[in-house]
Amino acid sequence: MAALGRVRMVTIMAMNVLLPHVKRNVLPKGFLDAPELARVSVITEPGHQQRYGPDVDVHLVESIHDVERVRRTTMQILSDRDLHRILSPFELSVPVAGYLRSYFGLPGLSFEMANLFANKYLMKRKAAAANLPGTAFRVACTLPNVLPKAAELGWPVVIKPVLGGGSLDVVVLDSPGAFADFCASPAAESIRRLTVPLIVEEYVELEAEYHCDGIVHDGEVIFAAPSKYLVPMLGCPAELNVSHVLPPEHPDRAEILDLHARTVHSFGLQSGVTHMEFLKTKDGLLAGEIACRPGGGGIPDALWLQYGVDIWRAFRETSLGLEPQVRLTEREGLIVHHHLPIKPGRIVRLSTAADLAAVPSVVRVDMHKQVGDVMRDRVGSSAAAGVVYLSVRDEAEVLSRILEVAERYVLEVEEEDDVVASRT
Repeated sequence: MAALGRVRMVTIMAMNVLLPHVKRNVLPKGFLDAPELARVSVITEPGHQQRYGPDVDVHLVESIHDVERVRRTTMQILSDRDLHRILSPFELSVPVAGYLRSYFGLPGLSFEMANLFANKYLMKRKAAAANLPGTAFRVACTLPNVLPKAAELGWPVVIKPVLGGGSLDVVVLDSPGAFADFCASPAAESIRRLTVPLIVEEYVELEAEYHCDGIVHDGEVIFAAPSKYLVPMLGCPAELNVSHVLPPEHPDRAEILDLHARTVHSFGLQSGVTHMEFLKTKDGLLAGEIACRPGGGGIPDALWLQYGVDIWRAFRETSLGLEPQVRLTEREGLIVHHHLPIKPGRIVRLSTAADLAAVPSVVRVDMHKQVGDVMRDRVGSSAAAGVVYLSVRDEAEVLSRILEVAERYVLEVEEEDDVVASRT
């Protein structure tokens, strides 16, 4: 890990920016209030969760994935004012933002580069061409096409949409019979409704799963922080959705940093923030997917608490073509972040931040839900009632502290008719 960044001694022109914003994602507080931003225009979907200030120009489209509709809406904005940059902080908006930059000749990640960091099939092809270790894979344009592709790879396999996030529509299939059963079940309907191809991957038994979050400037990684999931995310029980930063002496740390840097260089990223996954098998580390946006859930705040690095600020600066300001103020021990599990229904009882802050080692609690909120069935891997941040001495202490939080945590829900209907 490196810490670079010089104090900027020049006046920065405030820029007009466009933000394609998927409705279910919410920006961190204060992100749009930065002095680097002049006029902010947002294109988002009906029912969006973000609440914007009166100075933000909001345009609605039925779907951010309707590229033609988004392009025409951007034309309307451009007829009123210049746009200097397009920000794409969330996974599902990255490709359309790249398309708009390429179409309108705006600086930043082009469509080709943005698609490389969002389309799982393309990124795995690029990684394989660069001789990065990874799982074998195929692409299938429809669910029936999965069967012959899986036969080529050998069972079991993992299937997922090439464009997606939050671990939604990720399925493990261990045989042709399991595939047939899945296709006949209601669970297959969301896969059939997809408008993008599927990637079919070799399934591997995992010993551990890691992620690494970085900042890139002038083609070089100037900050990178490896972390470990308490248990691998695929099939992870909601109560164990936990990640912690790796200590400097961890045996896999150096290899993770090396694989991350090799991936950044082979992909040709010049500026941006990254979130990359790594799989550890009995045969060693495999490079997983890499995104060019901040990690989800509690990852950005965990980085801030551990290193004093604001990954959201770095994202904004690199997106605007500015030099990211990175100054480390590393704390002792390891920061752990724990997503408090949520389940479908209307919340009737829920722990408060004060309840959980009383647990030993807890340094911060951010509650995202409250009594009366309703959760639907389909939630991503970062969905949570809140996030608890803990500071522990070492890895051996992580599980015991998480179990203490679990003992204190209270969540009760009652089923809503529309929630029940969404399951049938």
